[in-house]
Amino acid sequence: MPFPLNPQLLPKVVLRLKALADENRIRLLLRLKAGPCNVGTLSQELQIAQASTSKHLSILRQAGLVKSTRRGTQILYSVSDRSIYDLCSLVCDGVVRHLKAEHAALNLTPRSAGKGKRS
Repeated sequence: MPFPLNPQLLPKVVLRLKALADENRIRLLLRLKAGPCNVGTLSQELQIAQASTSKHLSILRQAGLVKSTRRGTQILYSVSDRSIYDLCSLVCDGVVRHLKAEHAALNLTPRSAGKGKRS
């Protein structure tokens, strides 16, 4: 049974999925799962240029996935919607299933091809 999707929400859904369609943004979300962090530390730990880190965080913030909080002179970023990790798990599980199926197909192909032939 498909879930009902309000057509007016579709652009927001697309925005969120687009925000996830970048390896560095996924890496940022995974790092932020451990707790809030500032741009400089995120940049250093993930070895992403600070300007790029800021840009990626801005995209994640626009999609409603991260939030920023000022603490003194620092701005700390944290995950605002932890359900994103459920989505990541679903996608990762699907990737693993797909890779296993591909691997199984590759392993069957050479054996199958050789069984019916006689020399």
